[in-house]
Amino acid sequence: MVHALRGLWRVLAEHGTLVDVRPLSSQCPVEAVSAEALVQIGEVDGTGMMADDAAADDAIRQSVDHGWFVSRRKTTFDFAFYWDSVAEMTSMLGERRRTKQVIPPSADLERAHQELSARHGGGVRLRCRTPTLLAVYEKAIPR
Repeated sequence: MVHALRGLWRVLAEHGTLVDVRPLSSQCPVEAVSAEALVQIGEVDGTGMMADDAAADDAIRQSVDHGWFVSRRKTTFDFAFYWDSVAEMTSMLGERRRTKQVIPPSADLERAHQELSARHGGGVRLRCRTPTLLAVYEKAIPR
């Protein structure tokens, strides 16, 4: 990753901006959400990718230490994914590069989703809020 950042530094315009936006490995609640209710019915375990996060953090730190970039801002925020069904959620999560495990099994989530939808007259969506990193770096100009 450090080599990729060095290559990016070479082609980035003077005082150009590098934006690091990525989901952070964590356990995220799966919530059933409607106008009347918010109920946690499961979770998505994305902690299996913590080594990737550490490698990315290390590469960025090395590029700053080498004087290639200057850190300007860093924050985290929750990025919310919404789905209309458990099938839609598991399909999207299965297509992602970062492997995530859904707990409890899909059949249990589907049952909870259907029960809440029946109780609240439909309109219940699934939501997963993922902690996301947003960091901004400026290309440093060697002196």
